[in-house]
Amino acid sequence: MRATAAWIEGATETTALWDIGAVLSTVADGAGDELMDRVLFQLPPGYDLLFGRPRAGHRP
Repeated sequence: MRATAAWIEGATETTALWDIGAVLSTVADGAGDELMDRVLFQLPPGYDLLFGRPRAGHRP
């Protein structure tokens, strides 16, 4: 988030998080559930929220 916030003029870490989530959730929609399950399986906990795909039992 910090790197993205620094790259976007006037962005904060919070707005960068929203921007990242908007892009990644669109990617997830295009990729479909099966591919996203495989991708998220390989990522550390918490990335599911960035992709707009919270896993059951996950609490932010």
